[in-house]
Amino acid sequence: MKQLSMHITDLCNEKCGFCVVGSPLAKTDSVEYGDLVRFLAENAGQGYTSVNLHGGEPTIHPRLFELLRAIRLLEYPRVEIQTNARRLKDADFTNRLADHGVELFVVSLHGSTSVIQDCLTQTPGGFDETIEGIRNAKRAGVAVRTNTVITRMNMGRLMDICRLCVDLGVDHVNISNLHPVGSGFFALDMQAPTVAETRRHLLPVIEMMAQSPARLTLEGFPLCVVAPHEKLAIEDGTRSIRMMYQGKVLDDYDAFMDTQMRAFGPPCDGCPLRARCGGVYNEYAERRGWQEFGLQQPSPIGG
Repeated sequence: MKQLSMHITDLCNEKCGFCVVGSPLAKTDSVEYGDLVRFLAENAGQGYTSVNLHGGEPTIHPRLFELLRAIRLLEYPRVEIQTNARRLKDADFTNRLADHGVELFVVSLHGSTSVIQDCLTQTPGGFDETIEGIRNAKRAGVAVRTNTVITRMNMGRLMDICRLCVDLGVDHVNISNLHPVGSGFFALDMQAPTVAETRRHLLPVIEMMAQSPARLTLEGFPLCVVAPHEKLAIEDGTRSIRMMYQGKVLDDYDAFMDTQMRAFGPPCDGCPLRARCGGVYNEYAERRGWQEFGLQQPSPIGG
């Protein structure tokens, strides 16, 4: 996969306390529309198989359909939108997006009920709108991939979230490690699970999803944390992502994450998974240390 990825707005209609972009803190938008179009034009014809639009919340951008028309004129073959899907509750809006070439919605879904989701996103009524948005996307013939960030608030409901995704006909379920940057930096102590907590709740879900028609991937986890399921890591070396974020261009997003956002510590020395692993988020290691990591840790499954 060779993808062009664009952060098109800092603004959002939710206030997730673990937002890596820090959208709840944004009062104005730093992104210039002209920069987005120039980035698209400069990379046209370079073999990119898709354009991924993200934010903030892309669906609230006032010039979204204009941007989608530009993508089509420049003959990019596929468009994806990362979204909380709240605006997709409007079926006509969703159908317009499909008509403008959107083939995948990557939907943030962090709860199986409104009690959890609306609390995490600080958006009363948001969960119901997201669920209706997913249904409208499927009715419009657009594929859906969900993204769920594991937190201490939702980790006990992770299996319920995945069952809900299957019931909704979601094509692909992605589960993400909480990245403690942006608003997430302030959420680390309260919301980021420990390695033991993550494994206790995540490993049974992986086993359950193996019997599901939906694809499952894992994102942002050190491989020792998800072993023996390290092959589910979405950062599997097969994707190439060139990203523009607030005017800055990252030629290789995964390499940037590996070299700038994550690190290796003493437990990583000699680990057989290290060559394929991206490491541990810097802020997590700085705050909690390295003692949790390493393949020598016992599995919490069964006690």
